[in-house]
Amino acid sequence: MKILRMMIIGLLFSLSSSYILVTLSIVSNHAIVTGPELLEQVIIATILGIVIGTLSLIFEIERLLFSVQLVVHFIAVTLCVMIAGYFGRWFEHGGIMYVLVSELIIYFIVWCVLYILQKSEIEEINHVIQKRKE
Repeated sequence: MKILRMMIIGLLFSLSSSYILVTLSIVSNHAIVTGPELLEQVIIATILGIVIGTLSLIFEIERLLFSVQLVVHFIAVTLCVMIAGYFGRWFEHGGIMYVLVSELIIYFIVWCVLYILQKSEIEEINHVIQKRKE
């Protein structure tokens, strides 16, 4: 169940990010995107999100230090983004630096959202524990 949850979270973040980046690219370049091109980008974003969500299971390996998990995860995500970028021809529009900066921004935002959700979940668990003690 945890795998499915991580895949869905990755998928949702990827599709949302993809939608925003494609929109920004179209608006800033005054470009036109055809239906097949948009479908291709949605498919790439879907696969990328599911893979990245699955890669997030590395954080379940308790014997690894968090810093090691984070570095390995980031490198794996970057490799996946580069592969997706190649197939999606993302480098033609903004260059590799644009893709890497976009990845960093998205990575940071996702971590902030997940941190807030996890903190809320921990507070809820602590609240339940406090109620049981009383």
